[in-house]
Amino acid sequence: MRRVSGLPVEAVLFDVDGTVVDSELLHLDTFNEVLASLGIKITQKDWQNRFLGMGSLDIMKTMFSEKGVSENPVDWISKRRQLYQKRVAEGALDPVPGFLDFYSSVKQAGLKIAFVSSGDPANVAAALRSLGIEGENPVIDSSHVRFLKPNPEGYLLAAQHLQIPVARCLAFEDSPVGIEAVKAAHMQCIAVATNSSPEALQSASLIISDFSEWTITKLLRRIRRRASPQA
Repeated sequence: MRRVSGLPVEAVLFDVDGTVVDSELLHLDTFNEVLASLGIKITQKDWQNRFLGMGSLDIMKTMFSEKGVSENPVDWISKRRQLYQKRVAEGALDPVPGFLDFYSSVKQAGLKIAFVSSGDPANVAAALRSLGIEGENPVIDSSHVRFLKPNPEGYLLAAQHLQIPVARCLAFEDSPVGIEAVKAAHMQCIAVATNSSPEALQSASLIISDFSEWTITKLLRRIRRRASPQA
């Protein structure tokens, strides 16, 4: 077992949207652009409070049900996916500040890495491609699980794939739904407050605004100090 700063961690698991790429506003904008012809608009408040961390199909089904739309949501998900990927290809997606340097520090520490997302496989791939890290690590997306977050299936599957016990996994999430999934998998969770208020993320072990100024070693030292008041 590899120990980093005294804390037994062997794998780091990252959510994707809002955690490693600043994508939530782009997701919202592309949903609204596609749904405008149906007279549907999702407010930023509803996105943050209701849909953050939810899969695209569930979002579309919810909106169609509430607005009485009889269209096939799968068809509209396809339209939204194409628009989102077009915007990503045009350079509309940026990493969360500091993520790429932090990611390098995790690799340099010799820890295993995986990405765990409730997102569409093609959208997740596009996001990782925009960071220049597509194909470097295992990815668990919506195509690999029966149940999306807050169900822990994705995180449990990632730990199993990496062959790392859940107690030695550290996960990063930006939404209450994601944190719930991590905690249900019995992993430690770091919240990245890019889209939710700190108050909504209190169940995480630690809350950071982004990855700027952090390395994996610094972060684990901070967790250790918080867990040991006498340290």
